[in-house]
Amino acid sequence: MERKTALITGGSGYLGVHLAKELNQRGWRVITLDLKNPVEYFNVGYIGDVRDKDILTKIFKSDKIDTVFHLAGRIEVGESFKEPTVFYDHNLAGTCNLLNMMVTHGVKNIVYSSSAAVYKQQDDNIGEDSEIAHNSPYGYTKYASECAIRDSGLNYVNFRYFNLAGADPDGEFGENHNPETHLIPRILQNLNSFQIYGNDYNTADGTCIRDYVHVSDVAAAHVDGALHLHAGGENTTLNLGTGLGYSVLEIIGKIEQITGQKITYNYSTRRPGDPSRLVADITLAKKVLNFEPKHDIMSILKTAYDWHFKNDK
Repeated sequence: MERKTALITGGSGYLGVHLAKELNQRGWRVITLDLKNPVEYFNVGYIGDVRDKDILTKIFKSDKIDTVFHLAGRIEVGESFKEPTVFYDHNLAGTCNLLNMMVTHGVKNIVYSSSAAVYKQQDDNIGEDSEIAHNSPYGYTKYASECAIRDSGLNYVNFRYFNLAGADPDGEFGENHNPETHLIPRILQNLNSFQIYGNDYNTADGTCIRDYVHVSDVAAAHVDGALHLHAGGENTTLNLGTGLGYSVLEIIGKIEQITGQKITYNYSTRRPGDPSRLVADITLAKKVLNFEPKHDIMSILKTAYDWHFKNDK
């Protein structure tokens, strides 16, 4: 079988490095594009911006790319309220530039990193046909990018994943955003002074409920999504999660079990754009890709804890 070649935009990011490793282990040739230095498990690494036509032209002319995994973009929900047009520029304009270059150079397949932030909150688990809402500029840039991909004429899988979490089980990679806005690494970084954003949500303990899915499970699903397209599978949009939700206080309790340490926390005001509950219905992903998460919540937290304290200098 001929070796396939992947381009990962955002290839040095949290999901990007896990995806590069997964692709490498499955025999793919891996090209990465990121604003940061390339990391392991790539064959060619470029430093640059997905909005830059010149560097995309160079990449597409240099290699025969079978699939683009488009992960690059801004992700900070709170910041998107402060700089909405900056987010539209990075996320939507960047996606459109990439799509145009793919069409020009005859690259047919794209797997896109979207988000559960596109959905309107509901009490039941959220399916792909659930109502879309304008919760934040960030969320809407992801939905608008999905629409651009859908209308581009390319073959696509759009993944709407819920709360990406955990670290590489081998201890090579973990979550380290700057600034860090995600719950689990924020707790691990602030065991003695953690701040919970709001305790008046419509949940049993007043704190937000989220569906946490391991980054390695999501990386594997991305490769499976690409293989689905290569096998002639239909274009599709799929949720990635576990179908189980945990509140902020429940996550704190489970981290206390792992660390053996009591976590000190206090409450502050809600962040804009935070719904009470986001939990995935993953029935369609199971049907289309045989998606079955390998990591439960304790595995997610344990891998995150192990990586954080190994790398906490």
